[in-house]
Amino acid sequence: MQFIVILLLLILRGLLIKNKKINHHCLKNRSGLSMVELIIVTVLFMILVPTSLAIFVGARKITGQSYIQHQAAITSSESSDILHYMRNLDFDWLVNGTFFLIRNPGTGSWLVKSDLADMDIFERRVVVSDARRHLSTNDIYFDGDTGVFYEDANTKRVDVSVVWAPDYLPLDLLTHTLYITNWQRVITY
Repeated sequence: MQFIVILLLLILRGLLIKNKKINHHCLKNRSGLSMVELIIVTVLFMILVPTSLAIFVGARKITGQSYIQHQAAITSSESSDILHYMRNLDFDWLVNGTFFLIRNPGTGSWLVKSDLADMDIFERRVVVSDARRHLSTNDIYFDGDTGVFYEDANTKRVDVSVVWAPDYLPLDLLTHTLYITNWQRVITY
């Protein structure tokens, strides 16, 4: 960038010397023209260097933050996969309540705890409750819906939240809600 500024100033100076009207004035004040060039280059340097450094440092922070957010999204997706796996093994394992998913560092397997937060960078909190359904249509009853509802024991609402604390930001949070049904239940007609 500085090379381009210096090159433009040299071209400007060359044009001034070729022009005879300006050439006569430039020869008298030769040191003044150099002083103007020096002031222009100094001002441009004082503006461009701090701005470039700020952009570079900001880009590094954004890249680091994006990486952590991506890892949190992967962690959230893993939590959903674990919950689906639990449902496929036995729907009764999805009991109502709050618990934490913790990766066992020795084996890489998952532990389900009700009293201990994650020992990893990310805290995986899972809240399981019976899903609500509209009484008239049997559709899922979402937050903010109106009308009469009932709690469906064969459908679980699962709120998954992943919390982490980056070094330079306050706590950050990623949440999503799943509705898991007991697809293995015996239906009688």
